Amino acid sequence: MTDPIHSSSQEARNRQLVIDFYRHVFDARNPAAVKDFVAEDYRQHASHVASGRAGLEAFVAETFRGLPPLSVKPDLMIPPAFIVAEGDMVVIAGEFPQPEPEDPTRTYPFFVFDAYRVRDGKLVEHWSGINKIAPPKPPRP
Repeated sequence: MTDPIHSSSQEARNRQLVIDFYRHVFDARNPAAVKDFVAEDYRQHASHVASGRAGLEAFVAETFRGLPPLSVKPDLMIPPAFIVAEGDMVVIAGEFPQPEPEDPTRTYPFFVFDAYRVRDGKLVEHWSGINKIAPPKPPRP
């Protein structure tokens, strides 16, 4: 039987790992920080990023190419809509408003979901809710 006290404290550490990963890597625009949070054998399930820690480092470097690094802040630049941890899994969602296709002066809420598996205090696997960026299409009758 799982010890609920140990489990909940481990889950809290896993949540904090994901938050710190975003703060140090993406918010600070720092591909070199990937090694502090991600295992060498990191497995990527999003088609736009190569597997392995080196693949993630390359993705972060390309994403912020030409932009200066920023200092690490105590809080996330975009607070998560929610973050949930259970066992070795953490799911985080953020809202990234997108321009309305018919009226670019307005936006609609667009949510991005990321799920991570944690092993020994490092991120080892990732799933993303985005593979191709495209506006949602209405259902057909």
